[in-house]
Amino acid sequence: IDPQTPDIIYAGTGGGGVFKSTDGGANWSAINNGLTATYVFSLAIDPQTPAIIYVGAYVGVFKSINGGMSWSAINNGLTSTDISALAIDPQTPDIIYAGTWGGSAFKSTNGGVSWSAINNGLTNTLVYTLALDPKTPSTLYVGTRIGLFKSTNGGVSWSASNDGLTNTVISTLAVDPQTPDIIYAGTHGV
Repeated sequence: IDPQTPDIIYAGTGGGGVFKSTDGGANWSAINNGLTATYVFSLAIDPQTPAIIYVGAYVGVFKSINGGMSWSAINNGLTSTDISALAIDPQTPDIIYAGTWGGSAFKSTNGGVSWSAINNGLTNTLVYTLALDPKTPSTLYVGTRIGLFKSTNGGVSWSASNDGLTNTVISTLAVDPQTPDIIYAGTHGV
């Protein structure tokens, strides 16, 4: 959802690419000009400039600077392009994180122009989900098939954070925006 204009909503689909609604979801239009991926697994909207949108797909990351009217691939430095998760630093939107099913977590500090692997301490790099602390964005979390990992230094290093989790296949994460010490983790299975 566009953070400045909530009637604008984007949806990534499993086979149809990206769709956009400008009337709160009443009507949808495909917006796939330049998007070579039809299976979209993640979407991230720049919170300060919502016309900038990123999508993650099996063939990499794509960026739109015009609200989805056109897309460009931005994969320089990605050694794995099956992108399962994206997250944007809310305070510095040129910092973007990407998680992959194929082997790594990545960080861009220049709006996706280039990417670097950030895997120090990740014992499983099959990343299902990413979440940032909205008040301290250098603190971030990744959910993998073997648990939750936390970084307090922008992805330079990671440590496992699984105490109390009865299932460590973490498929989705959410950080409470008012109380970022509260984190919700959704798991696969029981």
